[in-house]
Amino acid sequence: MRNYSLGLIGFPLGHSKSPELFKKLAPGIEYKRYEFAAIDLEELSQATPNLLGLNVTIPHKETIIPQLSFIHEAAKEIGAVNTLVKALDGWHGYNTDYWGFRRSLGPFLKGTHDRALILGTGGAAKAVKYALEELGIPAIIVSRDPNKGDATYNQLTDEAIAHYKLIVNCTPLGTWPAIEGCPDIPFGGVGEEHLVVDLVYNPEETLFLKKAKSAGGSTLNGSDMLRLQAEKSLEIWKEHGL
Repeated sequence: MRNYSLGLIGFPLGHSKSPELFKKLAPGIEYKRYEFAAIDLEELSQATPNLLGLNVTIPHKETIIPQLSFIHEAAKEIGAVNTLVKALDGWHGYNTDYWGFRRSLGPFLKGTHDRALILGTGGAAKAVKYALEELGIPAIIVSRDPNKGDATYNQLTDEAIAHYKLIVNCTPLGTWPAIEGCPDIPFGGVGEEHLVVDLVYNPEETLFLKKAKSAGGSTLNGSDMLRLQAEKSLEIWKEHGL
């Protein structure tokens, strides 16, 4: 395997558009000095030591934290990282997901979006909840596991969905190539005042968003969040001399 200076680690990564995105963002860094690649890494012990900066995705956003020598305060509060920088004392961890989500969501928020449902319990869900808390929007975490969230999917009703005008899918359901996947919520409660967000960006319109749109809701995918978190990652890498 070639040695890359910058990369994305996670598993699986066949859907990822991060390498092409960072090429478009050049010259955010002196890109000719570096190469960026998506590196399928099922186990963290397989990591190459020659990387200088990393983006981190499923399933490592939380499990990698014990291996870091420094964690930025926001990432520590969130409990997940998605951006790493290699320093003299080891890897430093940051979270730019919450930054990207908050910036991407802002232009679409209305007064009716005063409470939210977050579908999923992973690192992305934690970043989304942190961002919503900063915006003053209380959120309920929905999980298949009653021990992990505030509610389970089978507790959701049309009435409950109607009460929460902002719904954010933070699960990977519907990601290419398994595009038939979709969180199991009662779309009968979705209406024209709803903003339904899917952090999945490949495909651009997931089955989840199609169903929400058919029910009358406004929709937003994860493309802008991806771009904005990447721009913030570039800022962090530049601050560290990359």
